[in-house]
Amino acid sequence: MLKTLHLRSLLVVGASAAALAAMSSPAFAQGGTTTIEELVVTAEKREQSLQDVPVAISAFTSKQRDLVGINTVQDLTNFTPGFVYSAVNDRASMRGVGRLTNIHSVDGAIAIYIDGLFTTSTVFAGAPPLMTDRIEVLRGPQGTLYGRNSIGGTVNIISKRPTDEAYAEFRAVVENYGYTNFQGAMSGPITENLQYRLSGYKLDQTKGYYENVNANMPTEGSVRDEYAIELQLQGQLGENADFWVKYGVLKWDNRGGPGARSGYLADPYETGRQDPNFSVIYNPVHGYSPETGVNGIVPGSLQQFNGGTTKTNPAIADSHKINTNTPIFVGLTDVHLLTTTFNYHFPTFDVRYVGGIQNYAYNTTGDLDNSNVKSYQIPLQPGSICGTIGALFGAGLSPVNCGPLTVDATATYHYFEKPKWYSNEINIASTTDSPLQWILGLYQFEESYSATNTLNGFSSQPQMKTPVLGAAPNPTGAFSISEYDLITKSKAIFGQLDWEASDTLKFTAGLRFTKDEKEGVENRRVVCFSDVCFPGLYPALGLSGFGPGTAANWGSLLGNINAVGSLAGTFGVPALAGLSGLGNGAFDLTTALAPTTTAAGAKGVTDPVVATSTPGVYTQYKIASNGNMVRHLGGKSDAVTGTLGAQWEPDSDTMAYARYSRGYKAFGLSAGGGLVAPYADPEFVDSIEVGLKKNFQTLQINAAIYNYKYTDLQAPVTVRVGATNVTQFINVPESRSRGIELDAIWAPTEALRLIGSYSFNDTEITESGLYVDVNDNITTGAVSVKGNALPQAPRNKFALNASYSFFMEPGTLTLGATYVWRDKAYSTIFEQPWNEAPTWDQIDLRANWNSADGRYAIIGYVKNVADTEGYDAAVSGSNRNRNPAIASDNFANGASNLGLTPPRTYGVEFQYRFF
Repeated sequence: MLKTLHLRSLLVVGASAAALAAMSSPAFAQGGTTTIEELVVTAEKREQSLQDVPVAISAFTSKQRDLVGINTVQDLTNFTPGFVYSAVNDRASMRGVGRLTNIHSVDGAIAIYIDGLFTTSTVFAGAPPLMTDRIEVLRGPQGTLYGRNSIGGTVNIISKRPTDEAYAEFRAVVENYGYTNFQGAMSGPITENLQYRLSGYKLDQTKGYYENVNANMPTEGSVRDEYAIELQLQGQLGENADFWVKYGVLKWDNRGGPGARSGYLADPYETGRQDPNFSVIYNPVHGYSPETGVNGIVPGSLQQFNGGTTKTNPAIADSHKINTNTPIFVGLTDVHLLTTTFNYHFPTFDVRYVGGIQNYAYNTTGDLDNSNVKSYQIPLQPGSICGTIGALFGAGLSPVNCGPLTVDATATYHYFEKPKWYSNEINIASTTDSPLQWILGLYQFEESYSATNTLNGFSSQPQMKTPVLGAAPNPTGAFSISEYDLITKSKAIFGQLDWEASDTLKFTAGLRFTKDEKEGVENRRVVCFSDVCFPGLYPALGLSGFGPGTAANWGSLLGNINAVGSLAGTFGVPALAGLSGLGNGAFDLTTALAPTTTAAGAKGVTDPVVATSTPGVYTQYKIASNGNMVRHLGGKSDAVTGTLGAQWEPDSDTMAYARYSRGYKAFGLSAGGGLVAPYADPEFVDSIEVGLKKNFQTLQINAAIYNYKYTDLQAPVTVRVGATNVTQFINVPESRSRGIELDAIWAPTEALRLIGSYSFNDTEITESGLYVDVNDNITTGAVSVKGNALPQAPRNKFALNASYSFFMEPGTLTLGATYVWRDKAYSTIFEQPWNEAPTWDQIDLRANWNSADGRYAIIGYVKNVADTEGYDAAVSGSNRNRNPAIASDNFANGASNLGLTPPRTYGVEFQYRFF
């Protein structure tokens, strides 16, 4: 008879994945009594049965992931109540608390740890099961034992470790869209007290989920070329000490991963002449304008790449069609991760060191306007000065010619970041059987980071590289340059006590003091070549009599002040000759857009305050020789956080707990934007959670109820600074998040297993300032967002997995199906349709064959059987113009951007183990 394990060790409250443990290897006592393997976790930095940890936690072992088909971070969210992840930009949220921006000087709210080493990317939680022993997702503030801004929760990724016996395994996955993934691992002893493990994978996908209607352009969306290799060593250093060390490398060279195409614009193109987001350049997509005359383009002037003819957004008819001329590229190089642990075992306590270092270089490029427009011409208005000059040139009376302005519409972006960080932690934990258990620790983290975000509009427009009026050259032709370098430091001391007051009652108390510091420098430059900047410049140069400084008036001579100077004789205005040395190019707006302040200075800016010639107006920046505005930023914050809880076990099949936790996220700096107010105060969450889990023989039901008071949410709000839209960070005064999480597992027979998970998350902003939604063209003033839901917080989430096993002498065949349903969610604090990810659902099918000797397994699967559209997270809408006089340029609101989960995929996986 198989050994019956304690049924109570199924699940922690609210942990759907723990229920999945039942599927790891069907184990039943003779006579049909179900037994479920105990799952050991390290959620509270000591090995414990998952059921004994009074924290809402979902844990996924490698076996569970194989059997259910949990291969990506998105799959994890499907089976983790309250957990949301955006593959578009690698942001995670739990119960409405998360990261709403990728600006690195604003921390994430979900702490990610790989073998105890903090990392900045959730994407590592999707590492292959061959390389990952388990993933633990702790929901709610973890403000005692974890060190980096775990205000929303913590994800612990634990690698598979070296083995005492020789072992090797090979896996091969083949899928549609040209997907292949070859994985391998080998492990075993080197000497009696030293073991190793070597593992890695090579992944390729040759066809993307999005097809470009533009001829000769590649598909996009999850096209991948990547590999990873890890080497581990572990050993004993005498009777009382042991160590473990891991070194890993990773590389992406593809059009997949965070930053790659994973969604689409769901509305018609914005064809207004001015780009609504960056008015400093003409809108590249204006080339598709259906308007005629002065509101359109010069007939026949539209040029598209590769002979393209499409003028409407193909995604409206088919969400997986795109029309661009610059494919998105994502590169991840120079990835090095070194992690080590050292343990010394004293008679009554253990001393443990965890430390490591990691770095990478990430860059991505793509099409800024998502169109195939190469160039077009802006029509001249009747009576324009350009038309007059052109006529005079034709008559031999002008030294220069003039015609319609040709706009080079090749607009691209380039983002690059290069971080390097290390951390050290020492903790001392009791190991006796005493009713009083304790852990004490010190934590230290330091990171250096640099980022560059360059927006190139009109990369072949010569005027962009030579700004007028003696401004510094702009050799890249970029209209927007945003750079910052940052150093972040964090230190903490923490401790937790667990006291068993009786056989049925235990109390927990924890406390942590954290101090954070950030300092750095930002560079910002904006160069303008559009009707926004020249109308004011031309009158300032004495050209009022020649009409406005617009493309419709000056045509091809727009920005060519030297040429205007050469017309002194033509127009009999000698003063024009003085303009000849002022240049032929764009207009530098950097100084005009640079922030001013008061005598007190701006919070978060460390440069000295300098008075200007205008009374009461001061600056805190310098203009460098390369034309960039340079400003230094810095600040500090600290907090005392902790937890207080009680755990009650009246019998072996019942456990209830109540817990108060306080979470903290460090202050934020909006680096790189040159904003007037770059500083945002720290965030805090006060959480009360009550949980219950109960076993009824073949049925287990688990429940958690929580209530958050969330103060000073750091929310990105787009604001208009001159002619560009930039993001600043504001603190939303107060919000709440409350909800219920339910999990159940029912095993009515030896072969049948049903698992259900449901979460209800009711969020609301309860106190609000007044903020402007630049995507709203009807209500253009500041509005309150009180009563709106928190971003990335679907009100309802549901998942159901059913499996049936056929036990045969050669092995076991398990057939399974999963159904996932998710409610709508919003990407920002503005609860508007253009920021909404709609409700969606999905069905997956899976068949697992495992040989009786455990040597091989074959898995066949279909994910998203019905090929439905799923929305991995809400994505903010795009700004659009509203000009009632022009039909094609009259939008009441922003355009929806929808980030999609993958379409229908199917494949087969083969696994073979060498013993």
